[in-house]
Amino acid sequence: MAKKKSKIENESLDVFLTRIHGEGIIATADKALPPRKRDVLNTPLSLDIALSGGIPDGTICLITGKPKSGKTTLCLELLRNAQILNRPTFYINIEKRCTPSLLSTIQGLDPSKLQVIPHQIDKPLTAEDYLNIIERIAKTQKKAVVVIDSIAALSTMTEQEEQIGSNKDMAGPAKLLSAFFRRAQQVVDSNDVILIFISQMMTSREPRGPKWMEKGGIAIQYACSVWLKVTWIQQWERNAETNAPDGHDMHITVQSSALGRPLLPCILPLRYGVGIDVVKDIVMTAENLGLIEKAGAWYSIPMFAGDGDPPKFQGLARLSNFLKDNPDKLKRLETEVRDIVLPKETDNAKD
Repeated sequence: MAKKKSKIENESLDVFLTRIHGEGIIATADKALPPRKRDVLNTPLSLDIALSGGIPDGTICLITGKPKSGKTTLCLELLRNAQILNRPTFYINIEKRCTPSLLSTIQGLDPSKLQVIPHQIDKPLTAEDYLNIIERIAKTQKKAVVVIDSIAALSTMTEQEEQIGSNKDMAGPAKLLSAFFRRAQQVVDSNDVILIFISQMMTSREPRGPKWMEKGGIAIQYACSVWLKVTWIQQWERNAETNAPDGHDMHITVQSSALGRPLLPCILPLRYGVGIDVVKDIVMTAENLGLIEKAGAWYSIPMFAGDGDPPKFQGLARLSNFLKDNPDKLKRLETEVRDIVLPKETDNAKD
């Protein structure tokens, strides 16, 4: 005679999961994945367009590129934008690249509101220390924006205790990062934190494929929702007075975006001693959309015409100076560009 099954053996999957893990463990997709509005951290205008709106909360972001291409400067611009929104900002200064002189170049960035780690300690921090600190920030500081500069400088405890060259475990930092992302992903999402990792490039030994590859392993490429790669830079023409260029253009490819399609290009103007030239970026984008007209060396802005002729400026420098002196008009021009190019819902929030 067959044995009767116990009540536990006969219970449904829903009842079983609820009994073991508690209420809310399982639901249908329409209830488990409801539309969720998220705030979006804006980037410079042309990059916002390439990203289809910016960087949403709960995002892990990766910025890669060759040396001196402008990765750190771009990250400081993002921290400045976060401070405008009164968000907690942190800079994990592993490479000691963040200096007072560099911070002073970013207009509007408040050093008194930027937390820098480490400050003054006798013992150098290991990769394990840094990752534990980052995880703690993500758990306790809601809506924080954290820049980690950089993955390539992470040194494990084993590496620091041994002689230089004696550590054979070259994949140590990559293994730690893989474990970190397995633990931190849900915390970053639930607390609306944005983690921005900077990674260096190294030459690839493979005879086929790309000549350059990112340091730090592949785990972060799986974990990140936003991946920006500075593919190359183009120096500006030399200044006649200094006989040196005043900046360069950062040619960026959006490898992945949390809000839109991937592989869109972007060019950001970086002016030495100033940071991202936001005015030039807006002007170039507006000109491409026909909001600024150019005839030879003369520029005009029809939307500012009013009842008379539109204002005209000889040369890009005079137009830029006019917009700098009239921030209300600069903001109006930027808003017009965003209204044309970006979906309405991504200006401040994303479902």
